Order: sequence, then C-alpha cells, then structure tokens
Amino acid sequence: MKLTRAHFAVMTAAASMALLAACSKGDDTAAPASNAPAPVTTPESSTPAAPAPAATPSTTDKIKEEARKAEESVKAGAETVKEDAKKAADTVAEKAGQAKDAVSDAASRTGAAIKEGAAKADSAIQEKLGNGVDASPSSVPSQQSKP
Repeated sequence: MKLTRAHFAVMTAAASMALLAACSKGDDTAAPASNAPAPVTTPESSTPAAPAPAATPSTTDKIKEEARKAEESVKAGAETVKEDAKKAADTVAEKAGQAKDAVSDAASRTGAAIKEGAAKADSAIQEKLGNGVDASPSSVPSQQSKP
C-alpha cells in the first residue's frame, strides 16, 4: 500500500512539475512575441494551424530527469523498506523461537511438578491405607474360629 502511495506521489509530483514548467516564463523561447499578430488561416487551407508546443525540449528533458530521479528515489526507498521488513521478519522468527523454547521449558517444569505432586499424594494415600492391606483384627479371618 505504501509503495502504491509513493508511486502515485511521484507521478503527481512529476505532473505538477510538468505543469509548472509549461507555465513558467523563464524558458519560453519558443513562445510567440506578445506584439506579433496571430497567424491567420485562409479558408482555402485544409490543414489547421499547428498547436503551439506545450514545453520546450529543455523543459521536457528537465521534467524527464526529475521523474527519473524521483523514480530512483522511490526504488531506493522500496529496497530500504524490503530490507527493513526482512530484518523485522528475522527478529520476529528469532523471538518466536525463544518464546517456543521458554514455553516448552515451562511445560516440562509443570509436568515434572505434577508428577512429583501426584507421587507425594499417592505416597500419602498409601501410608493412610497401608498399601492396600487392611491389618485391623476384625477384617482378618481367624483360623481358630472354625470347628
């Protein structure tokens, strides 16, 4: 989008310079003198009078040179923007890699903490229950009570 805007800005500047050059009074060597009579065309003439040139060749060359310089400037600016974008992309990729490593590390620590907590809870439960063996006298069948 910025490149398009810059392109239009350069074209607008070139058009403005062309208009200013055409309207300037400094380089008007080809313009007819103000006290000279206007050319008269005869009715028998089948070709119309040639229009006056809008700009002198030197003005046209100046405009072309200015447009070329502006285009080069835009190209150089575009290259700078491309290089900056590449640097930014590289930086983002590097930071994303660091973030991935940090998240992976945090997930590993969280998993280890969960395993450790589960092992402690299991140990505490096993101590309370006696490893699944109930050693109370009422639940152990007695061999002597059989007749």
